[in-house]
Amino acid sequence: MINSSSEPWVGPEAEIESVDRLRSLENLLKLTDRIKSLEAELTQVSTTRALTPTEQLDAEQQLIAMRASPPWRVGRVVTMPLRIMRRMLRRNSHR
Repeated sequence: MINSSSEPWVGPEAEIESVDRLRSLENLLKLTDRIKSLEAELTQVSTTRALTPTEQLDAEQQLIAMRASPPWRVGRVVTMPLRIMRRMLRRNSHR
């Protein structure tokens, strides 16, 4: 029987190509979105001003106080075995 409709026949190959094209366009859109977000982040980082000496000193003092706090010290002791294992694994993998 002859197809009387005006639409051309679309075989499975054409459908696969259409799906591949849609995936390709979707990947391109994701990549473009990622690039734009990285550009925005770079702009934000570039506009960040440098700290004044007073602000730098204040930040360093806050860091010292945080590292002297009991929660920081407990966290360091608890995670020490994991950090040692990671260090050993890194050294062995570089050899």
